Amino acid sequence: MAFAYIKKGSPYFFIRAKDATNKWRTRSTRYRIDNTLHRAQAKAEAAKLSVNEYRKTTGHGWVDELIENHPVSPLTKVYYRNCWFHLSRFISEKKISLQAFSANECEVYLRWRTSLPPTNGKRAGRNQACQDLKILKWIHRQGRLLGKMDSVALLDYRIKRGPIKRVKPVFTDNDIAIVRKALKEEHIPDWMRVSFEISLATGCRLRETQIPLDCVDLKNRILTFPSPKGGATKSFSIPIPAAIEPMLAAIKAEGRKITCELPKTKPSVRWRRLLDSCGLKNHCFHSLRVTRVTRLRLAGCSQSIAMRLVNHSSTLVHELYQRHCVEDLRDAVNMGATKGAPVDASFSPSPQMQLSF
Repeated sequence: MAFAYIKKGSPYFFIRAKDATNKWRTRSTRYRIDNTLHRAQAKAEAAKLSVNEYRKTTGHGWVDELIENHPVSPLTKVYYRNCWFHLSRFISEKKISLQAFSANECEVYLRWRTSLPPTNGKRAGRNQACQDLKILKWIHRQGRLLGKMDSVALLDYRIKRGPIKRVKPVFTDNDIAIVRKALKEEHIPDWMRVSFEISLATGCRLRETQIPLDCVDLKNRILTFPSPKGGATKSFSIPIPAAIEPMLAAIKAEGRKITCELPKTKPSVRWRRLLDSCGLKNHCFHSLRVTRVTRLRLAGCSQSIAMRLVNHSSTLVHELYQRHCVEDLRDAVNMGATKGAPVDASFSPSPQMQLSF
């Protein structure tokens, strides 16, 4: 079983694990022993190597192939792999098999998963642990269909997630000014500045801000999002907002091929840290999308037009419009209603009808 340890006189962690030939190997890491986050990352990396060793003897390797062949988007596959990594780590530590994973183990897993030290600055919550168990149920179901296992221990297992905060907070003008000031710092990468302005003006998601400049038609002032959430089949076009037209023209004049290139791993975490440093701990990048929809509502934009401008964000648009926008319903609220009975001004309730408090 792989493990992380400290060598005398070295400020870094070392990891010892078995290689493909089943021989013990030792290698150094760049995780410092005086850093709490690095300590958690070193332990997580050692646990990952232990899981790989354990799979060779338990026969869980078919799950990796199952996830790779599952017809979902690449980002969804990354999510499946992360869930399976923690599940397989739990199986390895508790020395149980995938088939023996029962409802009792699920309850233990909830406590185990939420007690793991954070590796990226944030501890996993109960809802994330519930999502892992949802993936586990899917693995069990597919395993039965493929003949890899016959366990029905989780067939009737149900677990309810806790309430989540559906609508994110809105950026005020002062909040936007604070973020723009922070983005002017020299150490801030250019992709953060570009993605912020594009999302603020259009309400698009973070990964949708990577727009090929072939999709930016400055002559006809049309902006096309070729790969939004849902894939290329959900591509849509909107008029170029005046607020970002000069920026897009300048980027295109530089000869770039894309508006901005996001990091391959965890760009939202970079944004999370920047907003925390600005004192906006309740905000996230998705709050820009909420801000765009909220401003459309306050400007009197109809719900159908708002849906088209932000690419059919049905859940978000419906929640905001149903909760706050009632002025357009006042003329119709009494349509088709029966007339109320005339009220007699001299009417007084009988003593039996009078209520005492």
